[in-house]
Amino acid sequence: MIEFALVIVAAIGIVAVASVIYWLFYRHRINKQLHDETPRTRRLLSPLAFTVITVLVVSIAYICVAAATLAVNKDSAAARSSQEYFEATYDFQDYSAHEMIGYRSLYSMDENPGYTKTAFKQGNIQFTCFIREDTPDFYHPSFIIYAQYLGNKNILYSGNMGYFFTPHDINMGGKGSAGGEYNDYICVLGTATKQSRFELTIYLYDSNKKSEDMGEYAVERETIAIQIP
Repeated sequence: MIEFALVIVAAIGIVAVASVIYWLFYRHRINKQLHDETPRTRRLLSPLAFTVITVLVVSIAYICVAAATLAVNKDSAAARSSQEYFEATYDFQDYSAHEMIGYRSLYSMDENPGYTKTAFKQGNIQFTCFIREDTPDFYHPSFIIYAQYLGNKNILYSGNMGYFFTPHDINMGGKGSAGGEYNDYICVLGTATKQSRFELTIYLYDSNKKSEDMGEYAVERETIAIQIP
């Protein structure tokens, strides 16, 4: 706001100085023509017309400079913001119920202190999500997601694909895995050190058929998205 006011003051000053200089020049030329034996026929702009033209020229120049500055600042801000996201940490790991041992066994599908819980069902999969309210650390990831199958098929194996996106929908990368043994539920622990959106797709299989397409032999496939503050 202060910079804008200074620019306006500078523009007014330029117009004022230019108008005074032109007025002095105009008066000098008029006086000279009055005493000249052969007066010149070329007309000069009146001081008022010159001032109006000067205001228009300065205004147009100011608009062009302001637009260019705004574009540069916007690009610089976007570049800085993108750089911050590229320097952030994005990672997650999936575990079967049998692998939830050691410090991971302290996490619960019912309640985790310091986390906000949401639970919902998609298809035959019950998702229970916990979002960290404070800064994450080694023992407290940014999010905990439980995926539990509630259908009647004999699920033997599981797979997943997860991606992180910035608030501007820039894909910051992801990964996937398939062929993990399914027992009771899948737990995904992940951390993002920058505000982002995490999209997770769970695949469930009732056979050991394999394909490059993870969804080809999946009997259940559901995708969720969570916001990480």
